Amino acid sequence: MTKSTDALNTDLHRLRMHLNLLEKDATHPLDFTVEHAHTAPALVLREGQALRSAHSDVRLDYEMMRQIFMETLRAEIAAQEEKLLGTNGGNRPIEHLQYGDQTEA
Repeated sequence: MTKSTDALNTDLHRLRMHLNLLEKDATHPLDFTVEHAHTAPALVLREGQALRSAHSDVRLDYEMMRQIFMETLRAEIAAQEEKLLGTNGGNRPIEHLQYGDQTEA
């Protein structure tokens, strides 16, 4: 299914707001859910914490995960901007775009 321009605009604005939040606050918690899981377990990673493999001592610390996530957001923003090239994308007030629980996990 192809997303409408309005939906792409909304997605782009949310991505930009999320990236902006992470860039401004170097300690903002990273919260995740596991896709395709039978349940919806949430994972919140905070500064000073790390993910460790259950099968080895390989660790992904908060800063590494934060950098990975920010680069992923930047790549997704670039992809959305390319899709919206030639439209008036991303120019909506945040009040019209917020959804869900915006509180810290």
